[in-house]
Amino acid sequence: MYATNKRLIILLSTAMALLLSPLIAMMFTTEVDWAIGDFLVAGILLGSTALAIESTLRLVASKRSRFLFVLLIVFVLLLLWAELAVGIFGSIVVGR
Repeated sequence: MYATNKRLIILLSTAMALLLSPLIAMMFTTEVDWAIGDFLVAGILLGSTALAIESTLRLVASKRSRFLFVLLIVFVLLLLWAELAVGIFGSIVVGR
């Protein structure tokens, strides 16, 4: 039981560290300009990804299946992040 809680803490700490990087960058440069909403969306994405990975590691028995599911979760995170950042699928229409 302790090992799974430790793994969850590591996953959530990693998400927090990733979330802190733009905050630190904002202190040193004007090129990074995040609003509170950006931090909230990023926190929700990273937190839910960490929880999804933890759930997968707890529920899936096969190591190969675990790896594939975690890879899929990270891929979906990256797709969502790219869509929110630059609109790679064209879902955000500007000028209408």
